[in-house]
Amino acid sequence: MADVRLSPQAIEAYAQLEKAGATPLPDAVDDALDILEADPGDSRGRRRSFTGGLWGIPVRDRDDDWLIIWEQDGAGIVRVRYLGADPFAS
Repeated sequence: MADVRLSPQAIEAYAQLEKAGATPLPDAVDDALDILEADPGDSRGRRRSFTGGLWGIPVRDRDDDWLIIWEQDGAGIVRVRYLGADPFAS
């Protein structure tokens, strides 16, 4: 089990997302973070690969495409570096 830690930017984005209300996107983000916590090696948490050991998980609902960018350090900590609109979504 990994310890998932969000950057200040990710914490703020998540708070704004929850504040927005009825959209199912916060639940989808929670599900993705649960995957990372349970097993950062799970392929569902490694949908996109970036340089420098960063990984991405696209998170979607009917209206929005978001992206979680994260990395794992050697101490079993998953650090979420970005949470927000997916700049690669089409």
